[in-house]
Amino acid sequence: MAGRRRVPAVRLEHLRSGLAGLWLLDAGLQLQPAMFTGAFPSQILYANALMYQPAPLSRPLTWAVGLVSPHLVALNVGTALLQTAIAIGIVVPRTTRPALAASVVWSLVVWVGGEGLGGMATGTALVEFGAPGAALLYVLAALLVLPRPGGPSGPLIADRGWLGGRGALAAWTGLFLLAAGLHFQTRFTAGGVLAYNFQTAAQNQAGPLIGLDYRLARFGYAHGLAISIGLATVEAALAAGVWWRRIRPLAVAVGLVLMVAFWVVGQALGGVVTGLSTDPSSAPLVLILGLALLRQHGAAGRVGPLAGPTPPGLGAARDGGSPRAGPGRALEAACGDPSPAPRRVGRVPGAGP
Repeated sequence: MAGRRRVPAVRLEHLRSGLAGLWLLDAGLQLQPAMFTGAFPSQILYANALMYQPAPLSRPLTWAVGLVSPHLVALNVGTALLQTAIAIGIVVPRTTRPALAASVVWSLVVWVGGEGLGGMATGTALVEFGAPGAALLYVLAALLVLPRPGGPSGPLIADRGWLGGRGALAAWTGLFLLAAGLHFQTRFTAGGVLAYNFQTAAQNQAGPLIGLDYRLARFGYAHGLAISIGLATVEAALAAGVWWRRIRPLAVAVGLVLMVAFWVVGQALGGVVTGLSTDPSSAPLVLILGLALLRQHGAAGRVGPLAGPTPPGLGAARDGGSPRAGPGRALEAACGDPSPAPRRVGRVPGAGP
């Protein structure tokens, strides 16, 4: 159609810039006035070190927090400078690789010392509320956007990164299987875990969302098992769905909508209104992962050593004789098969992972 507008293509460079923006945001959050008061170690660092953590982990974390607490100015300013350097380094082509490598090392330090392994050992961690920790997902995001030597290996945006298309699909599956599995921890009841997480989110909210989270906490406590089974079923389906090319766009879209919804009501946007937030939590990083599963702009069919231009009329034949791709083809083109392979005669459209 003459007046038809094309949706702007997402590229790996855009995801890399988005990751750099998150690092720059983190640097700004580190310089909030409240971060230089005793509230930061007592309400954030000690809370992550002590709240429901097992003793073998709690003791070294408490020692580490006590070591840095008297030096809040150096800690916050130094962290902000490092995160700013990482953000700038990521977007400068010559320094992209070392900056991403530094971000991996720093993220792992923060995940252990600052986030207490993302609360994974507490029995209260849920992916919808930020598990396995934003810092660990920064590691995943860095591997996603790290430029791949030798160019793309398949049709997905992630195929241009170090992790590759299959690695990105495996990461999505692992994350959502983890989300499903965490609903059935045995230390606390399902309702108790949901209520605890919603109440924690309410303390980091503002305006009407405070009351909403407390109502969700009561509802979750009363119907915890049913909610957990429902969420786990959906998340297991999303984990498997991305391996089928035809339904991958739907699986990614539903997964991202679910994570954004919980980013608002469960993660409280990372608690940015409290003045003590160090990052916007995990949902924006899951968004980067989901976008990396889209097809690269211009990627048509399977990418492989024997792939070449589509013969005239073949595209029309696939679409029922129409020379223009229909709506079904547009949806199918949103995501593609990440594995490179030669073009095959007689292949059923949509078959394969």
